[in-house]
Amino acid sequence: MPVRMETRPPFGQILRFGSFEVNLSTGELRKRGIRLPMQEQPLRILAALVERPGEVVSREDLCRRLWPGGTFVDFEHSLNAAVRRLRVALGDEAETPRFIETVHRRGYRFLTWSQTFPRIEEASRLAMLPFISFDGDDAHRVFSDGLTEETITQLAQACPAHIGVIARTSVMRLRGSDQSAAEIGRVLGADYLVEGSIRRDGDRLRIVAQLIESRDETHLWAATFDRVMGDELTLQADVAAHIAREVAGVLSGRAPLVSREAAS
Repeated sequence: MPVRMETRPPFGQILRFGSFEVNLSTGELRKRGIRLPMQEQPLRILAALVERPGEVVSREDLCRRLWPGGTFVDFEHSLNAAVRRLRVALGDEAETPRFIETVHRRGYRFLTWSQTFPRIEEASRLAMLPFISFDGDDAHRVFSDGLTEETITQLAQACPAHIGVIARTSVMRLRGSDQSAAEIGRVLGADYLVEGSIRRDGDRLRIVAQLIESRDETHLWAATFDRVMGDELTLQADVAAHIAREVAGVLSGRAPLVSREAAS
């Protein structure tokens, strides 16, 4: 029977390369803040490679790391399969690698920079809360939900690497919550919140958005967008893009905050 491996690598850093970041403590891989599915073996291969950028990590070393003594597997086939899964997650190609180079008959090399590999203890987290619509009908709620989802997507693309954007499914359950910003931050583990509201007067819309640091409930940025209702998808994309650019600009100059778990 195969020996059970540890559930997570014994490291505590978040490592960044390109538009990716990997948390070796939690076993999470993110691209522009969006979490990607990652199995344990590809993650361990990635951890072994990023620890030694530019060096060849032998297949034997990787096999020892992935399968402790007494594990019975087809090492060659299993290692090849795990590397393929890792490349798929990174969007990498063996023939034209950006991150992982195959060194024939030897092993693999992580292709990176000459500068020091950046590491921080933890990333900050940002939550885009559902927009509040002051019009109660279903059509207006559909519009506000669409604007919320579009803004989450735009934030994930625009925010700097040290800001992780919390998934839509996690924030939508807080629709209509009367909790304070600090309470919502604790529930979601979010350091920053974007909240907003929508008012409608005929064909005119007023959309208000605010960026808040949840711990002390202070405003870091706010804006009002007055629009005339037309193509809803275009309007949502336009407003969401403005919000994402402004929020990303504010947060890019702020150092990562200590995680709530670490601070508790």
